[in-house]
Amino acid sequence: MRAYHRDRITATALLAFAIVWCVVVWQTIPVGSPGSVGPRAFPLGLGILLAVLSGLLLVRAQVRKRIETAADEADDTPDDSTSMSGAHEGTYLRMVFSVFAVIVAYGFLMEKIGFVLATLVTIPAMMMLVLGIRDPLRIAGMAFGMTFGCWLVFGKLLGAYLPPGTWLSLF
Repeated sequence: MRAYHRDRITATALLAFAIVWCVVVWQTIPVGSPGSVGPRAFPLGLGILLAVLSGLLLVRAQVRKRIETAADEADDTPDDSTSMSGAHEGTYLRMVFSVFAVIVAYGFLMEKIGFVLATLVTIPAMMMLVLGIRDPLRIAGMAFGMTFGCWLVFGKLLGAYLPPGTWLSLF
């Protein structure tokens, strides 16, 4: 599979996710008080940013396809440098499905054990499954640092609601 095919598939999936995300955020999160940034602003901004970036990826893939098609027509020798080997394609698919599984698990865990514990569990899972990082010190530093940083900035400084969890609630 050529790189521009992967980019088009990824961009289309991300664009669809961004549109669904924005619609869900618009319908479920209240606006807030007039004259201030409400709870809807940050998630909606992230959805719009994802839509814009996936749109740019889609345009880039289309331009890349035209360039590669023109180069292939000019050069009669087949060039497989832009296509993935079976091993690389398997790694790519494993990473995509791992990210999807971790995000779904994060959403489930956030509801059940709360934001802090779910984040503390999800970051190491993402680092090990997707990034392949096995250094325990780096994993622990990222997990505790990101969890504490998000809790401090969003929960304490900005006063955002962080789900406490239905099974277990520490904060």
